[in-house]
Amino acid sequence: MLEFVIGFSLLWALFVGVYQFGYTFFIYNRLMTAVTNATALGSKLTYDTANASQFSNAVTNMVLYGSTTSGTTTLLPGLSSSNVSVSVNPRNSMPTNVTVTINNFTINALFRTFSFNGKPTVTMAYIGQITCSTC
Repeated sequence: MLEFVIGFSLLWALFVGVYQFGYTFFIYNRLMTAVTNATALGSKLTYDTANASQFSNAVTNMVLYGSTTSGTTTLLPGLSSSNVSVSVNPRNSMPTNVTVTINNFTINALFRTFSFNGKPTVTMAYIGQITCSTC
């Protein structure tokens, strides 16, 4: 009986550790894929210099819902628009690259939570068209 208790305790601790690592890795991989896809889309979207918020909203929605329009269910549990940071680095008021960063995102993995601040971050060169709707 004592051997069973010791063996079961060790196996249970091993199972919980593998589960927490695996689940966290799975969610982080989905998060990295969403950020990469959104940055790739953002590098090709038309950028309106008069309405930069429309561009940022489309890229943020891509991270959250997998589409440029807002949806009802996010790709990842607990992810919100406040966690997504989209920055367009301009040179002479023209974008040169797009960066998408995740801030203050927490993964609840059964017995422990893991927080990610400033990661994942993806930067890609901007290759899309630039317009000005009010010019």
